[in-house]
Amino acid sequence: MTSDDQNLNGPVPEIPLPEGAPAEPQPAAEPLPGDFVLPESASVPPATSSASSWPAKDASDNDKLMAGLAYATQIIVPVIVPAVMLLSDESKARPFQKFHAIQSLGFLVAGVVYEVLAAIVYFLLSVVTAGCLACVLWVLFLVPVVPALYYAWQAYKGLYFKIPFLTEFMVNSKWLEIPAE
Repeated sequence: MTSDDQNLNGPVPEIPLPEGAPAEPQPAAEPLPGDFVLPESASVPPATSSASSWPAKDASDNDKLMAGLAYATQIIVPVIVPAVMLLSDESKARPFQKFHAIQSLGFLVAGVVYEVLAAIVYFLLSVVTAGCLACVLWVLFLVPVVPALYYAWQAYKGLYFKIPFLTEFMVNSKWLEIPAE
């Protein structure tokens, strides 16, 4: 007897199968509403050229740090770090730094356009509501901070990524080149 055939009380008796019953267990029928079903493990599709982010193959730690700072500093002191990166011969020669410096400047321009529109909305809604919404609408001005920090983190991890709409626009305008994956 094997250990599978025993339990604490001794051997497990074999129960005969009724006639016509299949020897192998059959797959379960469709799950009923409310039944918990474990999903099958899905395979991850390979990255394509339309992927929104991909790892940089030749980015050093310095490249990652400078690329992250290009986005993070847009919150406090805009333009300075990306401009220095684009004016420095050493940084200009590094494709990872150059890509993120140009893209962060495009993000800054998009952020300024957003801030102008947010100021108009803030002013109009404050006037219409006699100042009642002014105490909560100030949050509109902080919205660009979240993606700036997210993009800084992605760049610091050593990833190239596409900012929705912005990267496509910059590539079509020939301001930015998408590096090879």
